[in-house]
Amino acid sequence: MYLSLLFSIALITSTSVAAKSREIYVIPGGDSIGLYLETGIYITGKYEVQTDNGNISPWNKSDIKVGDKILEVNNNTVNKIEDIQQIMSQLKAERDLLLKLKRKQEIIITSCPVVKTKNERWSLGLYVKDHVLGVGTITYIITESHCFGALGHSVVNEELSGDRLGYISISTINGIRKSLPGLPGEKQATLSREPLGYITKNTELGIYGTINNISDFSSVKKIKIANPNQVKVGTAEIWTVLADNQKERFTIEIVDVKKQTNSGIKGIKIKITDHRLLEKTGGIIQGMSGSPIIQNNQLVGAVSHVVIDSPEYGYGVFAMWMVENNI
Repeated sequence: MYLSLLFSIALITSTSVAAKSREIYVIPGGDSIGLYLETGIYITGKYEVQTDNGNISPWNKSDIKVGDKILEVNNNTVNKIEDIQQIMSQLKAERDLLLKLKRKQEIIITSCPVVKTKNERWSLGLYVKDHVLGVGTITYIITESHCFGALGHSVVNEELSGDRLGYISISTINGIRKSLPGLPGEKQATLSREPLGYITKNTELGIYGTINNISDFSSVKKIKIANPNQVKVGTAEIWTVLADNQKERFTIEIVDVKKQTNSGIKGIKIKITDHRLLEKTGGIIQGMSGSPIIQNNQLVGAVSHVVIDSPEYGYGVFAMWMVENNI
């Protein structure tokens, strides 16, 4: 069985958060959002550099792996691609650059030659990215604090926190690519550049932040967050958007509930049973990540994974873990 995150980003290791006994009420989500998150500089690939002396792989003798995060170049902290470009623009000749990398929980110090391309530009032969742009779904909003939780899984393989790591925006769904066995589908959307709110945390259980204008969501009545031991096998529903900005409800079956006393992913296994949703999407698709799972008028979880070879099945994280992870 193969699983896929519904925001095409790898998982990070789990944390431990004990559920608190007090009752928590939230506005349930289901609204489609665009997501822009500044992540720091990650290496996404390697390539041969075309030079006047032929094709060269500068990284060939360096300890560099795809997925590494670049923290420093020549003892200078770097957060954006422009930071590395600025350092290389000051070079007068080809030389080794000292790189400080983060690989999971390990810090790597290595060097990599920078070479000049046929176009007279400096290059390390590395593909890099410093942000993520995509589509997801809001899970809940806490009216008192204007805080939101979304996605139900991490965006990048690292816990991040800060005042403004990025923003969420309106996402208008204008097409659906259906899921097929072995091939996850996706929502196709147009994203606004006007922030609805700002991201302050990326964790294994989702992204968190604050909403600018709570009135955009206040028409939906608040419901209670269920404790994990209140979630039962049986009928439930998910709230999500399939067209434009229209939030809809679809029937699902909760087919398995794990007994978790500490936070963790994939606590709830679900099966899509709504014929209209299956006809439209083939099952669970990317962009549904964060869609609230409602049972007995309580928010019990958020959709987070699809089973790739059987896309009518998927997993969700308990809503209580999401909320407690941000309190």
